[in-house]
Formats: sequence, structure tokens, C-alpha cells
Amino acid sequence: MLKILDLFAGAGGLSLGFEKTGQFEVAAIVENNKNAAKTYLRNHPGLKNYEDILTVDFQQIKKECGDIDVIIGGPPCQGFSNANRQRRQLINGSNELVKKYVEAIKQIQPKAFVMENVKTIASNKHSFCVTHADENYIKKKLKLNIYPREVTLFDGECVERVFELARRYDKNVDELLLISEDDLYFLHNMCKKKKQIKKLLSKQVNIKLLKSIADKLVEQEELPEWYNAYTHKAKKIIDSLLENKESENLSWADELMKFWDIHRFYHGVAELEKKDAIFTYSIVGHTIRVKMETYIVIDFIKESFRYLEYDFKGDVLNAASYGVPQTRERYILIGIKRELSAGEIELPKPIIDDPMNYITVKDAIKDLEKIEPTVEGMDETQKRKKCPAINSYFRKLVMIENYRDVHNHVCTATRKTALQRFEKIAPGKNFHSLPEELKSSYENPGRTQNTVYKRLDPNLPSDTVVNVRKSMWIHPVFNRAVSAREAARLQSFPDDYIFYGTKDSVYQQIGNAVPPVLGRAVAEEVLGLFEKELSPEETLEGIYAEYLV
Repeated sequence: MLKILDLFAGAGGLSLGFEKTGQFEVAAIVENNKNAAKTYLRNHPGLKNYEDILTVDFQQIKKECGDIDVIIGGPPCQGFSNANRQRRQLINGSNELVKKYVEAIKQIQPKAFVMENVKTIASNKHSFCVTHADENYIKKKLKLNIYPREVTLFDGECVERVFELARRYDKNVDELLLISEDDLYFLHNMCKKKKQIKKLLSKQVNIKLLKSIADKLVEQEELPEWYNAYTHKAKKIIDSLLENKESENLSWADELMKFWDIHRFYHGVAELEKKDAIFTYSIVGHTIRVKMETYIVIDFIKESFRYLEYDFKGDVLNAASYGVPQTRERYILIGIKRELSAGEIELPKPIIDDPMNYITVKDAIKDLEKIEPTVEGMDETQKRKKCPAINSYFRKLVMIENYRDVHNHVCTATRKTALQRFEKIAPGKNFHSLPEELKSSYENPGRTQNTVYKRLDPNLPSDTVVNVRKSMWIHPVFNRAVSAREAARLQSFPDDYIFYGTKDSVYQQIGNAVPPVLGRAVAEEVLGLFEKELSPEETLEGIYAEYLV
């Protein structure tokens, strides 16, 4: 058996695919989400979780687990996102997790590895700012190509004053931040949702939060008068809102937004400094810009593996091409030690070439229609009286013979408004197909994502499975939410794989997972690197060929 170390293990979808070949066993996992780890460990009794990737001692893993043949995992990689800077951060993500994955390869020296990630990982959308700590390692050791990028951090009518303060600033920038990032984000949402101000102010939690923010806006003598003036103005606006004096006058939002702009700038600077980023100020017209050096994540990953003497190949795979009833596209990178490489590395070839032959939602969940899902806790178990062979290929992969228990067949209770929407949405349609009167509770219906209120089309594979509870996915036949077990089926988890945690946690675990059948396809390719082969009837291709016969 080949031993696996599963990093960023989640609920275990990728490693489960490896295990299903009968040639791999998991030696240990690293997963810091308690609910996901609980699911993984309860389905793998006796396995050890090393928990936090940022503090884990890889030498300890090596000592306790022995030689590791394959490291697998998908490091979260949001990367640099200037478009999302107004959310909370200028740099929406950290390169530490990617670096930890590379560090694991460096220290443990597995014979092979598999890295899984979002399909856009290979684009310049995923890049990181260069820190002073990175500079020597990346530029001198790895000789990674660096791509400078100019980023607009702040743009507002007070730009000259903000720039003046930034230039004369010679202390920790945190001292200039009078309110927290969470408070700042709340104020920003208040400004965006000004038409709903009465509704927002009717919630006691929001009133308490506004009072808290107002209390923090205190005068600081060392700051310029103009800065204190904005602080006092913001406090006055908040006080007025709390007294409901200006609820009909919406001009307050414009003034509060100016205050938010100033603080957004300082929070951005604070974040860059906290991350030890290499950046410089410049001013162009009425815009402050920060020029920083960034590098594309996939370049860093590939250069690192070359430096560590691994050969590798990566590309985007569509899960539906391997028998998953879902058109989920993920980037898969397979690598092997150069000294063990026997030729060009291959990625798994599609088993189903024609989209007309993809496994459908109906193939995946039709048999569950006879079982009423519960809206109670995730521990509820239903009994299946009969399990008809709707699709023998999919059944062999996930519908266990003579396995009568149905776990996690739990969904959210359908409230009146949701039911009215469900009734109006046809298979394959979503929120945007609703009549206008059923969209009114959304502040900006036109910007609602296409995945929201999506009714599954039974004759097609589903879209990429996300947290379908949050997205309010609808059963293809019934006017109810998709159950967690139905979502797990769409992800190709077998019925005997049980998820643990709260409802939202279980749906999130399922949505975050790598489909095990896709993992199995990758595992079969990795076996070839070790010059091991399954018998033809044991492979996904063989199982599918048997189904066609």
C-alpha cells in the first residue's frame, strides 16, 4: 500500500478517491476546521490529525508516520484581489498556505504529489504581493519571474490630505485607525444599504454596533484638525441615525462614505505593513496609488517544484468527464521525483467524452425521491426500503449494495416566501426567472448570482456544487431544498460516508470537497507513476465500459 499525507484535507473527498483504488492508505491528515476534521476522522477511525498547517512540524510527521509516498491537498489560494479590496482587505488572501504546501514537499520529500485547486489558479488573477521575507527566497534562490503591478488603493476628494498624513506618518499605522475592520465593513454596508436604514436600525444588534462605533470615534490630539473634523462628523452622523433624526434624509451616507474612504486607505496601508509587503506610494492626479511587486501563484509553485527536483504536469479537469454528475472544473497538478520519472507525466484521460452521456442529476438522486428528508439534526437516519438500479455505473461507485441506511438526508425547512419562489422556478432556472414581485426583498436583484435559487435540471449534470443550503438550491421535482445527502451524491460521495456537524457546516464540507470519483481518476494516473496498474475491470474506464455493455 502507498502511504498518503493529506494536507488541507477537508472532509476527505480527494483521499477517499485514492483509497477507492485499494492501493493507497492515509497515514495522517492536516485539517484545522473542527467539523471537517470530525467528519474525516469518524470515517477513518484511529487516524491522526496534525491540525494547523501553519504550526505543524513536518519532521514530526515523518518520524511518526515513516516514509510518505504521496502528498495530496489543495491549499486555499485567494491571492491578490484589488477588485475585492472594499470588502475588508486590500490583499484578499495570503501566500502562507501555498508556501506551507511547498514546504511540506521540501521537508518530507514524497515520491509524488498531487495539488488540487481552482481552475483559475494558472491565471494572473491569482498573484501575491512580494514581502521582504519572500524577496531573497524567490528572486535569488528560485529566480522566479516577478511581475510588478500598479494598484489603486485610494481615490477620493481628500486624497491630498490623506497623502500628506501618509507621508509624515512615522509610527505604527494602527495608531491612526480609530475603528476596527469589522466596524469599517459594517459602516460601508450601512452606506450601501441606505434605502433600508429603518430596517437596519430596527435590529437591536445593529443599534449596539453603531453605538460602539460612535464611542470609538474619539479625538486624538496628535492628528491633524481636518482628520479630527471627519471623525467628529462621522460620530455626529451616527448619533443622528441612532436618534432616528435623519432616517428620511439619505445625504448622510455620502458624508459617512468619505470617512469610510479615509479609513479604507489606512487599513490598506496597515495590512501591507503587517504583511511586510514591498510597496511605494505615488500620487497621480487625484488618486493615491500603491505600486507593489506581485508574483503569479502558479509560477511560484512550479518554480518551487523545479527547484526541489520534481517533474510535473497540470491542467484543468472537468469532473463530469469521469462520471461525477456535476460540471465541476478543477486544476490538478501531478508531480513525481525527477529521479523516479520514467517519461512524460499524464493527466487522467476523460472516460466520458460526449457531454450528452454525462451522468445526470436524475441518475444521482432519483432513488432518494421515495424517502422524505428530515429538517432535524444531521444525526437523523432514514431507511431505504428498495434501491433500484437507475444507473449501474454511478450505483457501483456511490450506491453501496445492500446498504439500506440513508444518512444526512436533511434539508432546510421551506418558509412561505421561499416556497412561493420555489413554485415559480422551472428546472434549470434560477432567481432571475422569478416575477419582479418575488425579488423585492433583495436590495439589488440584478446582481444576484446565478447559483441562487437554482432548480436542478434532472436531465443534466448539476452546476458546481457549492454550499447549496446558502444558495437555496431546489430539488428538480419537489418544492423543497436539496438535502445534504443529495448534494453529497452530486459530489459522488458514497452513501456510507457520513458527514458530521451543524447543517451549515455539513453543506459547506460537501461543497468544499473534491469529488471522490475525480480523485479516483487522478489516483489511477498516480499509480502509473509507481508502475502499478489496476485490473481493467477495477478502473473507472472498465466500470464505465461494463455499464455500456
